[in-house]
Amino acid sequence: MQEIYRPLLRYYFACFALYYGLILPTHFDSYSGVGQMQMITLAASALSIALSGVFLFRRSMHLLAAEILVLLLNVLVVANILVALQLNFSSVKLVYFVIIAMAFSLFNVSLRQSLASIGIASFAYISFMPSLDTETFVIFGFLSVGAAIASLAIAFMLRRAITLVAKAKIEAEDQLGVARELEQTFRQQSLSDELTGLPNRRAFFGLFDDIANSQSDGSNVWLLLLDLDGFKAVNDVHGHFTGDKLLQEVANRVSVHARSDMRVCRMGGDEFNFILSTDQGAECVRMRCEALLKEIAAPYYIDDRQIRISASIGFRLIENTGCPNDQLTQADYALIVAKKRGKNCAVEFTDELAKSADERTAIESALRQADLNSELDMVFQPQFDFSASRVVAAEALVRWNSPIVGSIPPERFIRIAEESGLITGITMTVVEKTFRITRSWPGWLSLSINLSSHDLISDPNIDQIIELSERFNMDPAMIEFEVTETAMMADFDKATANLRRLSEFGFGIALDDFGTGYSNFNYLRRLPIDKLKVDRSFIENPADPMTERMLASLAGMARLLASLAGMARLLGVHCLLEGVEDEIGLLMAKRVGAQSAQGYLFGAPMTEQELLLLIANPASEERDLGAVGA
Repeated sequence: MQEIYRPLLRYYFACFALYYGLILPTHFDSYSGVGQMQMITLAASALSIALSGVFLFRRSMHLLAAEILVLLLNVLVVANILVALQLNFSSVKLVYFVIIAMAFSLFNVSLRQSLASIGIASFAYISFMPSLDTETFVIFGFLSVGAAIASLAIAFMLRRAITLVAKAKIEAEDQLGVARELEQTFRQQSLSDELTGLPNRRAFFGLFDDIANSQSDGSNVWLLLLDLDGFKAVNDVHGHFTGDKLLQEVANRVSVHARSDMRVCRMGGDEFNFILSTDQGAECVRMRCEALLKEIAAPYYIDDRQIRISASIGFRLIENTGCPNDQLTQADYALIVAKKRGKNCAVEFTDELAKSADERTAIESALRQADLNSELDMVFQPQFDFSASRVVAAEALVRWNSPIVGSIPPERFIRIAEESGLITGITMTVVEKTFRITRSWPGWLSLSINLSSHDLISDPNIDQIIELSERFNMDPAMIEFEVTETAMMADFDKATANLRRLSEFGFGIALDDFGTGYSNFNYLRRLPIDKLKVDRSFIENPADPMTERMLASLAGMARLLASLAGMARLLGVHCLLEGVEDEIGLLMAKRVGAQSAQGYLFGAPMTEQELLLLIANPASEERDLGAVGA
């Protein structure tokens, strides 16, 4: 606690240093001979000790050392008074003992040091008793003792007050220290991902903004966006607890891979962002990404189960001349392209991608502004039934002619609409237009409409489809909804439940692009499907690398198609072969047991009037098809 009094003690020594610094020169004139030598020596000694105290009390001192230093100064002060009175005694000068008694009491390191100093002063005062009459001795003795007691009391109260203030200060500093530690802890927690311990989304954006706004032109700092492939399936199959453990393992691997030149942050879910500082160019960054993807793709062993997962990366060079948000969007676009290229790869955002992204942005913007009811047109592609030898159904297809971006292929704008969350408006417009058009069709001519993944898992969308059917007084048996196996996988249970709702209402259900997805018999038995539409890829390109091992010849193709058609028979559903464009495809469709077919051989997508004309005059087409089948 003496640390609190150190400034007071330093002030005490400074006062005596000033006093003796001023009084020392006067001794040369006030004294002579031995007396002069004594006074000069004692004053100089007191001055040097006082100056030493001023210097030493700048820093903390051990209690005993401080007591000795103060006591030494006090002894020299008493010695100066004692010798001065012996050389030139005057009873008036006895007041010095009153003054030093007060000083020794007020300015002390400890009580024992104060009492020792007062005791020495008292002995010095008593030494003058023979030179004083009793009355004078008693008066000055009483004054000295009274002053000492009063000063000690004042010193005690002062020390107590200072001690309380000091304790309060210490407690406040302790609390402030705790508060700062908590602040640092909370800040660390706010910038850290709770599951993996990596910097989180907030930390990433702080780091990214600093880099994007401060780096100089030409410096190679890269932004990498990584997204795990198939992580949702891990959660669905193994549970979220295993999914969390997998994320922790992935975080450990990417942290080891990151080294000192790469900062990794978890953005949430299965998304990780990286900031890579390197002197290398794009190709070296690509190699680094591929090494990271290889590391992630290695097997994981969690709770005695082997789990495999892959990832995709989109990356681009960070430039301080561009908008940070735009650069994030561009890296994200590169990631989307990586997913579309088959996943487990890294794609750089290049000028070519920039052009594609600009086109995509323009299409998305036009879709958001579009008057879908006037801009979307319906066309229909016939479906030919072999047993009836005629067209008995058609698939509704949509075309978009935008006044802003012109005519856009359906596979382009439908995909963009799905990715940007705009597909619902298109689906509902198509359903309403189709219902309105087909009310006047023959009762035997059915129509199929495509549903997206988003439509399948949206209860309000299914509600709206049923409501539209009732409003237009549609016969549900005339309408068939097509879904793909891939669309089902977004949420299989929810999609299955909504398909059952449509089926129970009376609509037909067709599984489109069959053979390109899971095609598992037990999985298919759970679906309320009425028709399997075998994908066109099986007859479009028999030499495609994905199927060439199974389809080394036309006979091999026929065997595969026969197995798919056989699966349809086992399920008790109708089998339609897509993509029949020529006589060979037609011959194959008949031989493998397909019940119907769809393709340009029977008609390209056409308007309602063209379709109705076709089914009203099918004679020429039947003759041609009959000749092929003969």
